Order: sequence, then C-alpha cells, then structure tokens
Amino acid sequence: MKNPMRLVRTIFFAAITGLFLSGCADGIGRGGIKEGTIEYKAVPVDPNDDMAAIAPSKMTVKFKNNLFNAEMAAGFGMANMSFVSDPGKKEFLSMVNLIGQKYASKMGPDSVKYYNHYFPDYDVVETPEKKMIAGFNCNKALIKFKDGSPAITIYYTKEIKIDHPNWSNAYYKVDGVLMEYELKKFGLALRFTASTVTESTIDDNVFVLNTEYKKIPNYQLEIMFKELDSN
Repeated sequence: MKNPMRLVRTIFFAAITGLFLSGCADGIGRGGIKEGTIEYKAVPVDPNDDMAAIAPSKMTVKFKNNLFNAEMAAGFGMANMSFVSDPGKKEFLSMVNLIGQKYASKMGPDSVKYYNHYFPDYDVVETPEKKMIAGFNCNKALIKFKDGSPAITIYYTKEIKIDHPNWSNAYYKVDGVLMEYELKKFGLALRFTASTVTESTIDDNVFVLNTEYKKIPNYQLEIMFKELDSN
C-alpha cells in the first residue's frame, strides 16, 4: 500500500472544501432547522485506488448560530480533523490531531483565499438537469476549468436560503449550497453526497479553539502535511 499520509492530506483538503454550509443558520430546507447535524457519505471515485480501503466513509457537519464545524477522520484514526467556519467574522479555524500531536491555525479572508481557493480558475456551467438529494431539489452544474483540467459535476440547492455559502472553500463561485461534489487531491478522488439532516442540540464548544491544541501559522500546518507525505 502506498503512503497512507497521502490520504490524510487528501482528507485535510476534503474537509476544508466540505465547509460549503457556512451560513445555513438562516434555515435548512422547508423545515427551517437552525441547529443540528448534517451527514455526508464519502466514497472513492475509483474503488480500485490504493487508498480506497482506508478512505473515510463520511463527513459530519455541525451547525448552530451561523457557525459550522466539519469533522472527519482518516488513515485508520491516524488523523482527526475539525474545521470551523465563521462567515460573520470571515475566520476559518483548523484543528488537526496527528497521532496525538494537536495543532491549530486560524485564517482570515486573505489567507482563506490563498490556501482554500486552490482550484484552477473555472466557470460554473449550469445544466437543465435536477435531482433530489437528502430531500432537497438540486440543480446540476459543471465546474469547467480554464486550464483544460477535466470538469467536475456538482449538485447544489437554492432551497437553503443563505448568502455566500461557499466563501471559505474552492467552490466559491457556486451560488447555492453544495449537496454533492467531487474532490481530487494528491491523486485520490472522493465523492461527497449529503445524506441526512438532523435537528439536534449542538454544544457551543465545538465551534471554539480547543485549548489542548498548539496554535501555529497555517503555512506551518501546510509544511507539516508535505513532510508527512514525503516520508
């Protein structure tokens, strides 16, 4: 099996991209849920990929008071990651536990653009196709990259009434809440699909920096992942 830390780095970026729900406190769908948990299924696009056996099966997003926390584990528990998006303050908090080593970084809007808007430039091409995902009517669109990279098919909904839901991720040009999308990073492609939305009480502590984590600049977190990938 190839270096499992390649998977860890892939999930790091997948979780960042998964924070497309920033701002959903305006009400999710017809029920107007303002606090709860959203589960996303995660599957490898290529089941024969070397990393498919240890790829994550889900991502969990907790939301409350216009704050969101995306959580995911990777590499048989070697890495646990939590990413908090605050669209009001335009802040993005990363907390990463790598085999007991806990690090955190916080970014403002300029750093979010530099690190999280990592796709090549692209156009969002709408299509007439639609489908239901987790009870929402979703529109199909193509992400067509201007450098000629293969297009990505996504589904998004406008039934979740929010402003700029994708401010902190690579799909920042999409005007709607993503319900299904693909991420390919470091050679591994994953497909995320919203599966359930559950109204529940969320602890405020999931949206703040855990004091057990050592604060470091985000560039140091990036360097750390690159070093792990090269080992």
